[in-house]
Amino acid sequence: MAEGLDDGATLARLRTVTMWLSRQMREPSAAETAITASRYSTLWAVDTFGPLRMTDLARLEKISKSSVTRIVSNLSADGLVEVAADANDGRSTLVAMTPEGRDVLAATSARTDALFLSRIAGFSEAEKVMLEAAVMLLERLVTPHEGQQPSERSPRRSNGS
Repeated sequence: MAEGLDDGATLARLRTVTMWLSRQMREPSAAETAITASRYSTLWAVDTFGPLRMTDLARLEKISKSSVTRIVSNLSADGLVEVAADANDGRSTLVAMTPEGRDVLAATSARTDALFLSRIAGFSEAEKVMLEAAVMLLERLVTPHEGQQPSERSPRRSNGS
């Protein structure tokens, strides 16, 4: 960090602001749909990297296989994903998006985008540039360290919806 900055105080602020951002992103969604943060994250991962094996999805989401199985079961019951046998490995199943899942993902993303667009509408151009730089730094924070692989697969999409 820059000279004179308190790393501990900055990290505490980062922790707090990411928690509040997460809550604000969930609130519009929770009020309008039955999708939770974990279900949204799972849908996003399947849409971005899928179709995925359950073990790969659990690794990407950094949750246990039993947790991802429960989430996928609920998403499947709601018609948002489909689970099918892996043609290449009969012991595994693949999770894929359904059109309904893409619709829910897009609607949830649109509500969140509208929330943040309304908030940044009053930002100056310089503040928008700083926000872009901050987003790039946050992306570096969540990128796996060298040697850690969340999945062997690459994202199919990068538009965030």
